[in-house]
Amino acid sequence: MKKYKILLGGLISATLLFSGCQDIDLLPKDNLPDELYWKTPEDFMKEANWLYSRTESFDTKDTDSDIGYEMSENTTSNGTLIAPNSDTDWSDRFEDLRHCNIIIEKAALYEGNQAEIERYVAEARFFRAYTHWRLMKKFNDVPILTKVLDVESSELYGSRNTQEEVENFILSELDAVWQSLPLQSELTSEEKGRVTQGAALALKARVALFAGTWAKYQQHRSDYQQLLQQAIDAAQKVVDSKEYALYEGSGDESYRYLFIDAGDDSPEGILDSRYYEDIRYHGTAHSVYWGWRGTPTKKLADMYRCKSTGLPIENADSEFKGYATIESEYENRDPRMKQTFLMPKTIYWSPQIGTDSCTASFTVRPETRTGYKLYKFMAETSNPSDKDAFDYHIIRYPEVLLILAEATFEKEGAISDELLNKTINVIRSRKGVEMPPLTNAFVTSNGLDMQTEIRCERTIELAFEGFRRDDLRRWKTAEKELTEALRGIKLKGSEYENLNVLNDGNPGLTDKDGFLIVEPAENRHFETPKHYYYSLPLDELFLNPNLAPNNPGW
Repeated sequence: MKKYKILLGGLISATLLFSGCQDIDLLPKDNLPDELYWKTPEDFMKEANWLYSRTESFDTKDTDSDIGYEMSENTTSNGTLIAPNSDTDWSDRFEDLRHCNIIIEKAALYEGNQAEIERYVAEARFFRAYTHWRLMKKFNDVPILTKVLDVESSELYGSRNTQEEVENFILSELDAVWQSLPLQSELTSEEKGRVTQGAALALKARVALFAGTWAKYQQHRSDYQQLLQQAIDAAQKVVDSKEYALYEGSGDESYRYLFIDAGDDSPEGILDSRYYEDIRYHGTAHSVYWGWRGTPTKKLADMYRCKSTGLPIENADSEFKGYATIESEYENRDPRMKQTFLMPKTIYWSPQIGTDSCTASFTVRPETRTGYKLYKFMAETSNPSDKDAFDYHIIRYPEVLLILAEATFEKEGAISDELLNKTINVIRSRKGVEMPPLTNAFVTSNGLDMQTEIRCERTIELAFEGFRRDDLRRWKTAEKELTEALRGIKLKGSEYENLNVLNDGNPGLTDKDGFLIVEPAENRHFETPKHYYYSLPLDELFLNPNLAPNNPGW
């Protein structure tokens, strides 16, 4: 059973237990004045602990793109989103930055041996970089904040730094601190979940790939090749460390089990948001079972290649089994499809009622509007609906391998078979997946496109983990992908047609090939450049006019 001290320490960071009744100090221990605090390494550790509870975690993801759909349309996905008055993606992140900067400033005044607190200062700087990343990937130009502000601080009314400046700051911060952090293998059992060298390098690779491809396709700066090289170098360091590997501990279903209880503390997790019984909970397994975490679209379903050939289903030689029956669409496909989608007629473990058989009906849980049902993140436990305790993987090792492959191709315009075997084909060879390898000869002989295959591999491996919309933004393909109709199952001309599966109010609109139209193209909009960006919160622009102008189109 994993130890979980980080969050607990953050929640009760200054609480002391007393024995006896002598020398009782009535000063509140959870609100010590500065002159009595910041005196020991433990004080800095406890303050760093709070930052772990602020990381990304479970949420409804990828329904803002083209591969997921909720119970109704998503206004970000279909381009009808309006500028918000407030946004916690802005306000919460500046709260996080303040806490990071407090730790860093107090460290400079520490009277003990600086080596004692070096690790916790590095953690604070890691989270400062991570928080700037979260701001930048959504709002692009954002203020860089490296000091604790008070009511007199001029920075309260400062302007935004350019995206290029923010990117450079994040990358330099991670460069500066990664060697001050421990290796994954150096963590004690009680330290599992703390930031490591691998986490800092993996985050650097993620940021550099985003910055490099945004520069290449959106052209906000001209030095995209050196940014992509930074992504390559950082990802390669993670690989060379040999600290991480794909999870294969659940046999042929290791991919699915990775995302629930069995995947906790796996060698695949580089940075996790950690949960633990009796301390920190979430209700994701039940939310997936109810259909509230979104369901896949036909766009995602079509991306899974055929297992026997490795070819896309539209290729005449793919050996795709067609749509005549419910099962036929899933036959001879990349096994990750049936570990991400819950195929009707599958006997599975429901977190609410135990062993069950998945029905094709849209309104029978997991509820769906596309006809496809989500399986990923649905645990096999009977915990109460708000008492799941499996971890959320913020950064996984396969993402690092995908970054290494993509950054190399985007920089060089080519990728060697040797590197494919060290990256994408490692992912494809996971036990229970075991797809044919991707090679240059395979791509050429079948008239495929290597960039498309690399991007497809990224999409299916990271599906419903929140990457898709940002990928479309940085590839500058959103204007095409997000204006297409969102479609679901083949309703007409298949087994579904005679099963009365539709939910009330669904007219069963289909395209010329019989596929369910969930949201028609005429209801989906993408305005360039506006929808490649997000609006700043309008209240923030009112409070600080120096943040203006708003992002393009807003």
